[in-house]
Amino acid sequence: MSKQETAQKIVEYIGGAENVESFTHCATRLRFAIKDESKINLEALNALKEVLGVVNKGGQFQLVIGPAVEQMYNQITPLMKGAVAAAAVKDDAAAAEDRSKKQSLFNSVMAYVSGAISPTLPVLIGAGMINAVLAVAVLLGLDQTGGTYSTWSAVANIGFTYLPVFVAFSAARKLRTNEYLAAMVSLAMIVCFNQQAEMSIFGLPIPNVKYANCIIPVLLMVPLMVGVDKLCSKWIPAAAHFTIKPLIVFGITTPIMLFVFGPIGAAIGGALANGCIWLMNTVGSLAMAVLAGLHAITVMFGMHYLFTPIMTNELAETGATFVLGRALAANFAMAGAAMAVGVKAKKPENKSIGFSSSVTALLSVTEPALYGCLIRLRKPLICACVAAAITGLFLGAFNVVAYAIASPCLLSLPIFIGGDSMMNFVLACVGAAMGFGLGFVFTYVVGFDEE
Repeated sequence: MSKQETAQKIVEYIGGAENVESFTHCATRLRFAIKDESKINLEALNALKEVLGVVNKGGQFQLVIGPAVEQMYNQITPLMKGAVAAAAVKDDAAAAEDRSKKQSLFNSVMAYVSGAISPTLPVLIGAGMINAVLAVAVLLGLDQTGGTYSTWSAVANIGFTYLPVFVAFSAARKLRTNEYLAAMVSLAMIVCFNQQAEMSIFGLPIPNVKYANCIIPVLLMVPLMVGVDKLCSKWIPAAAHFTIKPLIVFGITTPIMLFVFGPIGAAIGGALANGCIWLMNTVGSLAMAVLAGLHAITVMFGMHYLFTPIMTNELAETGATFVLGRALAANFAMAGAAMAVGVKAKKPENKSIGFSSSVTALLSVTEPALYGCLIRLRKPLICACVAAAITGLFLGAFNVVAYAIASPCLLSLPIFIGGDSMMNFVLACVGAAMGFGLGFVFTYVVGFDEE
């Protein structure tokens, strides 16, 4: 089928446009907020060649498409006219209430955190890749005191320094409050918390803590803003919403952010970074083995986004991140396992998916390999997890760290260049080769049932 025909089938199998409250997409998945899940034809969706997997987690119904997700999204959008209209959402308030009751507090928090962080990942990855390219350029002779290096380094630092602003914006969009007010508050906090001179409000000195890179305070702040916004909408006349409501939102959230959420969030971020350092110095190899072995499982449940605050704070505190090594081990292990499926499989479709998803995993995205190959055939998933754990043990034993944040793949290996020597980068390359090789060998030897 063509992409247009596939899009029509997807809309049909999820119960039609009238069964969709809202929809969007990320790097590899179409994401739907479904009104009535009983109307979904799961068997038919799984039978579509373009659908690599189906995930129902955190109040979202997700179809794993792979790198072509944006093209599929563009085909689906014209078919969904009216499906996300405000009236349609209000008419189905009862169904939305039932769905919210079924969703546990843990799932709600996970959905909020992942929904706030995942849209900002291109910023982190882009900034990290700029730093990686600069590291390679310095090795090739680029002058670190020159204008070219200084300019690009400053551009990359913007991605990390103002990350709280981006997260606040996407968190506000996730919770359906004003994104620009949230961005304004978080931007004000960066200025106040990185003050050059003492500042005060209501006669109280503002705590001078490092706020740049720290996203935990804004994750705490946005739900408060939602509550204030709702109270204002309820008690303030509609005619005054445009002028009075922003004033009240700023007046309440800003002091609480300055004196409560900011210091608490910064303290939590510092504790997370210090915890990572403690793990690295005490049980580094064992901790990394566990994290790497379970990485594919956390991706399945969308929990891998919860590591982003840890990595950003770790990077801000120490200049490097130990935790990212788990993804290095797991990503290459999944690529190796998928390649083994491509080599050993008898069915043409399994060969095709194995080879193609292995290549995408090596270059950027692992979810096609995970959903299209490993989970479906089961044994390759187990082999990839074991290979990742062994590789993680190696990376942990040698304290391999990343000096920028990006999804570890062949193109992003330069993020491991840093420190006083090239040994960290060499060990990262050895770990990547080990993960791929072990994933391939384990899967090829153990085999899998193609039925």
